[in-house]
Amino acid sequence: MPARLLAIVLAFMLESPLAQAAEKLSIGADHGTIDFAIGNSKIFRTTGSFKSWQGFVNVDDAEVPNSTVEVVVNTVSLQMLDTQQTAMLKDSDFFDVEKFPKMTFESKKIERTGQNAFKVEGDITLRGITRPMTLDVTVADRRPNAPAGARYARFRGIGTLKRSQFGMTKYVDMVGDTVEIVIATDAWR
Repeated sequence: MPARLLAIVLAFMLESPLAQAAEKLSIGADHGTIDFAIGNSKIFRTTGSFKSWQGFVNVDDAEVPNSTVEVVVNTVSLQMLDTQQTAMLKDSDFFDVEKFPKMTFESKKIERTGQNAFKVEGDITLRGITRPMTLDVTVADRRPNAPAGARYARFRGIGTLKRSQFGMTKYVDMVGDTVEIVIATDAWR
């Protein structure tokens, strides 16, 4: 009888999502957005987005700190509401997309801060300069039993950075230094 009970417990544990290894989920521009806003005055505030990016999330439910996030953004895909602003931000005073065609984010530490909330600390590399960045992430509409090729969950990450720390100092006094970043994406198996 004890051997049978042990077999049942082991079978349950192996089938449990907590016993499964980390799962690699795809994220990217096909199922999400990366938007940013700058301007901390009543006079000026503008928004933009990146239209081409991809990445992945390794989800480890049993050991959340073992989870990871990586994102690669094609800076040339930057788009503002105005074509003149788009051209200006792609130029060497700002993103310098010809010299720095990629921007990356790689998580270093992930911790659960609530039932569906996480703090993701990592490094962002922009214009060849790497600095720490923290994203406050919420997870919604999670579907742990979703089949391969289907949406697993929705993620929304919000963070800020100081553009002057990446050599983008033009108009800081007039426009502001703090850039708000919002990543909203579906993660797919």
